[in-house]
Amino acid sequence: MRRFFCDNPDCQRQTFAERFPAFLLPFARRTQRLAHQQRHLGLALGGEAGARELSTLAMPLSADTLLRLIRAAPQRTMAILRVVGIDDWAWRKGQSYGTILVDLETHQVIDLLSDRSAESVRAWFEEHPGIKIVSRDRGAESIEGISQGAPQATQVADRWHLLHNLLEALERLLEQHRGCLAAAAAIPQPPSTPAEPLADLPTTPAVLTKAEQRRQTTRQKRLARYEAVLELQRQGLAVRAIARQLKIGRKTVVRYLQADGFPEMAQRRKRASLLDPYMAHLQQCWQVGCHNGCQLYREIQAQGYTGSRSLLGRWVAQMRKQAPALLSTTALATVSTPAKRPWAARCAVWLLLKDPLCLSSEHKEALERMLAASPVVRQAYHFGQAFLRIVRERFSKSLEPWLTAVKLYRIPELMSLARGLTRDKAAVLAALTLPWSNGQTEGQVNRLKLIKRQMYGRAKFDLLRARVLGV
Repeated sequence: MRRFFCDNPDCQRQTFAERFPAFLLPFARRTQRLAHQQRHLGLALGGEAGARELSTLAMPLSADTLLRLIRAAPQRTMAILRVVGIDDWAWRKGQSYGTILVDLETHQVIDLLSDRSAESVRAWFEEHPGIKIVSRDRGAESIEGISQGAPQATQVADRWHLLHNLLEALERLLEQHRGCLAAAAAIPQPPSTPAEPLADLPTTPAVLTKAEQRRQTTRQKRLARYEAVLELQRQGLAVRAIARQLKIGRKTVVRYLQADGFPEMAQRRKRASLLDPYMAHLQQCWQVGCHNGCQLYREIQAQGYTGSRSLLGRWVAQMRKQAPALLSTTALATVSTPAKRPWAARCAVWLLLKDPLCLSSEHKEALERMLAASPVVRQAYHFGQAFLRIVRERFSKSLEPWLTAVKLYRIPELMSLARGLTRDKAAVLAALTLPWSNGQTEGQVNRLKLIKRQMYGRAKFDLLRARVLGV
């Protein structure tokens, strides 16, 4: 390094050092190359993890200094934007959200916004006036912000969200036709008279748990409210009058009136259990008369069961509860499987959406039982399959006839979907004619979530933005 001296006695500095900005900044304690290496590793791993990795690479640095390097990283120069994808991401799911913007041509995140309000989206697009195409979901705030900030841009609705809207409509339809869910599970209709062998047997009332008592009380209240709605409707009252008199929402009244029977509460989906691989053996032992929980536990433990004995104990208690107290041992042996429960709507809806050629024989039979149980569901199934073909095959010319047919048959859930598609028809047609979608944006949201959780949720927005944009 060369040093220079000043001969002017009035100068405050007597000596000057030669500068090397490409190699070493003034007052710096590390070279530019070393700082670049450390910053790059910090962007990828974060503070603590990056500091640990740098120590093994003989470039030690504290986590706090590494975070300061990340925050001081120079902003990446933004290319000319033509096609942009926009989506929201959750700071805290269901409470606060931000916005992510992606260049769909280069597959790079171009910016993060701390909220998803229409004002923020509008201001961002006003700062970037050259954008021609915007791919987005069907959220109202995004649509409003894009329309105000970039009126010249062509908006493209995401095709996945179109299919998801169809799924939600069909799921609401199945909730109103519970008979289809029972038919999918192959639940037989209860006989009008009791069976002869059990007619003379005294019945012992089952002892209900507190949770079962609460569910039963809640069901009785809902049933009474449902019957009251039907009675008021038979008296000629309108929907609004019924809602005011019973002090319930109009949507609840409409849902009760459109249902083909009392809408039961949706059943939770049964989760996989550690007992499932040994269920056949347990049922066989139960049928031959082995009802001892400890003995059954020892047998399946020898076969590789790794679960607890209490889990098996609950299954044994459930089996004993299903058998009447006065039945003989031979009658008890016939109890092999728990009583069937109707399918959940969120499970049954996939039978309406999947390609019939991809269904197994069991699922095909369940689908046939569902369609035979309700003509409305059968018609909605045909509409759903037609909409799937329109979106997947990009039959843009078939969208308008489909919307007209849905309005003609007046299935409420599909009519609601059709009204939403009509309001957003320009973006839906663009989705069926242009190759752009929000798939790349959804992938970047997934990467953002990984980085955010890597930082344990304790980083501020500026650090999260620096890492998402810098990696």
